[in-house]
Amino acid sequence: MKTKKAQTSSSIIDSMDLYTLCRWASLKEAIDIVGEKCEEKRIDFETFDVKPLDLLKYVDSMTDEIYNRVVQNT
Repeated sequence: MKTKKAQTSSSIIDSMDLYTLCRWASLKEAIDIVGEKCEEKRIDFETFDVKPLDLLKYVDSMTDEIYNRVVQNT
């Protein structure tokens, strides 16, 4: 029986292409925005009803923008 080798988070990140990293960055940015709005409105983030399709729309709309910023700055 083969055993799977545990991957570290840095090896997972190293294996991602730039576009995928930009999608993850877009998702993190979306969650940060939701978190900030929850703080402003004094809503518990843990109980807030996050709408996955809204997050996906944000990620889809921001990925290319983040990608282009990264490419311009390298």
